[in-house]
Amino acid sequence: MTPRPPRPPLPRRRDRTAGEVPGPVEGSVVRPARAADIATIVTLHGIMAEAVGGPTEMVAAADWQQQAARWLQLHLADERVRVVVAEVHGVVVSCALGQVLDHLPSPDDPGEQRGLVSTVVTFPAHRRRGHSEACTRELLTWFREQTEVQVVELAAGERGVELYERLGFTAAEPLRLELRLDRLATENGPAEEG
Repeated sequence: MTPRPPRPPLPRRRDRTAGEVPGPVEGSVVRPARAADIATIVTLHGIMAEAVGGPTEMVAAADWQQQAARWLQLHLADERVRVVVAEVHGVVVSCALGQVLDHLPSPDDPGEQRGLVSTVVTFPAHRRRGHSEACTRELLTWFREQTEVQVVELAAGERGVELYERLGFTAAEPLRLELRLDRLATENGPAEEG
């Protein structure tokens, strides 16, 4: 089997890596995340996980938080990943994450890359002020201006559907299934419960 050729670099149309854009409320900006934001982004990610049904004890566990922080440390400088935050008077209150993923071309999406938006979340005290929308808009600008992505997808909770429809997203698949692989399984079959 021949090794896969390296991925071509993403095109750079406009450098937005250092830029801030005005946020939705006075004293707010939307900007690329920095290493100093990692702990807050992990906290926001946990709030989102709990909001979609993650058990509190799992959300509070340190192991996933450490792994998430390590992932962010590795990927904040990755040209295929964009994490943006909204801050109000210097305090991060919201975030959103965009990724360029390799994609098998299809009739309705002939490109080899697809965009994914995730971790769109705002601290409860700052909700309903436009921060999530501003972060998502900034990601969509990044996808349009700095990638070759033709389709961007996301999984929305009930509260987010209206926001995403306002931004142009439409329902693409009425049913999404997930299978969590048990990594503790033995070679001879699944791990026994009990």
